[in-house]
Amino acid sequence: MAEFEMLMPKMGESIAEATIVRWVKNVGDTVKKDETVLEISTDKVDSEVPAPASGTITEILYKTDDVVEVGKVIAKISSDAGAAAKAAPAAPAPKTAEPTPAKASSGNGESGNGASRPAPQPVAAVAAHGSTPVPRTDGKRFYSPVVRAMAKETGVSLEEISALPGSGKDGRISKRDLEQYLNNRVSQPPARIMEVGKPAAPVATAPARAAIGEKKSLEQLGLAGKNIEVVKMSTVRKAIVKAMRNTIDTAAHVSQVHEVDLSRIVKFRESIKKRFVQEYGFNLTYTSFFIWAACRALERYPMVNSMINGDEIIVKKFVNFGFAVALDSGDLIVPNIKNCQDLNLTGIGRAVDDLGNRAKQGKLTPDDTSGGTFTLTNVGSFGPIMGMPLINQPESAIMGAGKIVKRPVMVTEDSWGFRDMVYLSLSFDHRLVDGALAGRFMMAIEDELQNFDTSATGLDRRLG
Repeated sequence: MAEFEMLMPKMGESIAEATIVRWVKNVGDTVKKDETVLEISTDKVDSEVPAPASGTITEILYKTDDVVEVGKVIAKISSDAGAAAKAAPAAPAPKTAEPTPAKASSGNGESGNGASRPAPQPVAAVAAHGSTPVPRTDGKRFYSPVVRAMAKETGVSLEEISALPGSGKDGRISKRDLEQYLNNRVSQPPARIMEVGKPAAPVATAPARAAIGEKKSLEQLGLAGKNIEVVKMSTVRKAIVKAMRNTIDTAAHVSQVHEVDLSRIVKFRESIKKRFVQEYGFNLTYTSFFIWAACRALERYPMVNSMINGDEIIVKKFVNFGFAVALDSGDLIVPNIKNCQDLNLTGIGRAVDDLGNRAKQGKLTPDDTSGGTFTLTNVGSFGPIMGMPLINQPESAIMGAGKIVKRPVMVTEDSWGFRDMVYLSLSFDHRLVDGALAGRFMMAIEDELQNFDTSATGLDRRLG
């Protein structure tokens, strides 16, 4: 009899954990190799996890909604069809011991068998001081991505968390340990350690802002018994909440709005639209034109395509162009076109169509949603004439495109005419991009769109 371990798969370089959405198979079920056993979700993509071998599922180590680190064993499969499944629920959760007051220790200073770890104490009662961020490991024990993110959101330092007893393996701090500690934590910031003979200098500390606020009961909200529906946040929505809170807390947001005449492009697109679909098999959207023009402008003004790294600026000479896709679930995801600066209009249109369709079908890969350098959100497709989007960290700027509207404008000094107009906005991080640079960048996009050379695409000749 051979036993195979199912591991939480690695979904990308930047992804350290995933949430179990649903177990398709249960303990005792027979599976074939590559047959789907469970569905998982990360803050970027959803995926199905196949069986590594054919056999019978003998053990499931995590339950639905558990967050599991990449590489952890999540289930076991026996190749012996007659193997007995372990007596456990279909999807049991790994139990974390509830911290309780420690029992009397034995004479050698170690607790006796069965002794529990002491409950985490409020910050005033533990020797935890300082402001060092919690790393992956402090040399003594490992801190999971969930615990590190939670510590960052709530302002818990390494000095503070390292003094806590952990209920996990090898004394590891679990999410439950940190939650219990935070519940007991006093509101005052910890006092700093004083050097010998020197008083501690007062330190001004801003309260940490949690991305997801305190969860209250329906009774506390005054909604008990009312006609309401409680909808649990998806993994993607939670990621959006945290990302939006992070970008507000990080970047110095400033916005500009430019009005652009798209009449030339609208006329050109209408003239080739039907034949283009017949020839290439997809629709050439206005999003593709916006991306094409922005890529040209980013080549002229690469600082808008840069990012801040400490006290340095990383100037990227390539453009991984992200664009927001609204999913049927109501969530939003941002895939990006790798090395978009090397593509012509048709290539960009093909990439937009492919990534947009795969996003809505839940078939994006982690690589599709990571490594972006600049983003566009086309809010006009949903009706608004203007939008002021939030920057997609760690990028330095994001462009918003409103609805294209035909309206009267001054064509010459002496005449009016109806033109296809659109408002394009740029939200930028003022720590890196100044107003003058943002203005020049947007004027470059305006110039590319208003003076779009239809003959340069070759499409009017090919489809004419």
